[in-house]
Amino acid sequence: MNLKTKANRVGTQSLAILALRIIDTVIKSAIYEARESKQFLNLVEVNGRYQMAVEPGNDKEVSEAIKTLFMDRKTMFGGTYSYLEGLLKSPDVEMRTAATLLFGVVNKYGKNFSSLKIADQSLRYIRIIEALKRPEYNDAIYRTLLNERIGTLDDLQRRYEELYMGSGNDAAAKVAPSNLRKEMENAIKLYADELKWKANSAGTEAWSTLYLNVEQRFNEVNVSVARKKAVVSATVVTTTVAVQQ
Repeated sequence: MNLKTKANRVGTQSLAILALRIIDTVIKSAIYEARESKQFLNLVEVNGRYQMAVEPGNDKEVSEAIKTLFMDRKTMFGGTYSYLEGLLKSPDVEMRTAATLLFGVVNKYGKNFSSLKIADQSLRYIRIIEALKRPEYNDAIYRTLLNERIGTLDDLQRRYEELYMGSGNDAAAKVAPSNLRKEMENAIKLYADELKWKANSAGTEAWSTLYLNVEQRFNEVNVSVARKKAVVSATVVTTTVAVQQ
């Protein structure tokens, strides 16, 4: 079964989860080019609209997605903070100097500001990310290998803001998921095709692994129903045997 067929077979909610998982898998990969391609950016854009269409307001599923992004953002920031803090003790003078410069930015508000209002927390993340993007920090970021972490933190922050703000939209402004379904399926299919082509043409382990991981996301949302049926069938058989005995 090809990936497009797998996407076509899943329900509305599963398609939404599939899109989120594909995007998350690509973002967490070590391949910068994979998340900067035209088809991936299109997938992210369509997914943003589809996620808002799937659930109204602050429905449970959207709320859970927001909570996950909120915690992922906090974890990424905390990990970056600790990483830089550890580099402050590096025996390499240049590394230590670069870490000190960047730690001054990351530590501007401290490591934990969870006691603040949610909006204030987001503003602090935004300010820190904006500061780290300034040209004067480029060399220090390169030396400390921090570019990937900052990129991921920035992406999590943007996705969180988009989903959080989208969850507050009025129902009257919503588009029915059925009206976006085909566009969502095509966006997933086009990126999957692009990823497969890239994996074949690049011929590297990194690209092949990423494609296999994305393929696994398709398998996960498709086998869940079959697995559930298998469990139910096994339960029925067990019950029947027990009754006969």
